[in-house]
Amino acid sequence: MLTPSEQWTWHYCPNKDRLLLNIDDSVQFTSELTGTMLNQKVVHQPFSIEEAEAFWRIQDVLQVMVSDETARLEYSLHALANRFRQLSAHKSWYFATQRQQDIGAYQLVQLQGKDLITALVIASDLECIECLLLASGESLAGKALAHCSVIRVLRNRAQLLEVDVDLARSA
Repeated sequence: MLTPSEQWTWHYCPNKDRLLLNIDDSVQFTSELTGTMLNQKVVHQPFSIEEAEAFWRIQDVLQVMVSDETARLEYSLHALANRFRQLSAHKSWYFATQRQQDIGAYQLVQLQGKDLITALVIASDLECIECLLLASGESLAGKALAHCSVIRVLRNRAQLLEVDVDLARSA
């Protein structure tokens, strides 16, 4: 398992038109974020303590659902890259209305489209949550939604997934 380090650095690569995370000289994570999706063009930004703490929280939450270490790493890095994403409009009409719940970051939820899609909440505000999809699925309107994509929805479109998570690890 890779361990977060201040040696990890975020940067935008214009040649690939992607946000990248340099992990070491031979390993690089390529996010799905293109230059037009970014809120800033990152030149060289070291991985922060807050990101390391979030990385371990995400790992702990995902461990109950995702047994593959490589998949957990991929989901974690996609979730962390989201802080560089421009705020987008919510796509709440993609999903059925659920009962209102108090949902915060790093919780697992389910979104009901034509398919039931499990997601990780990676950001929240008063009205909406941003969810990293942990599986592909189809929206109510028939739109195909890919795993690892991020979607912003109103809070009443998500249902908490009840799982027992031990958050014993810290950065």
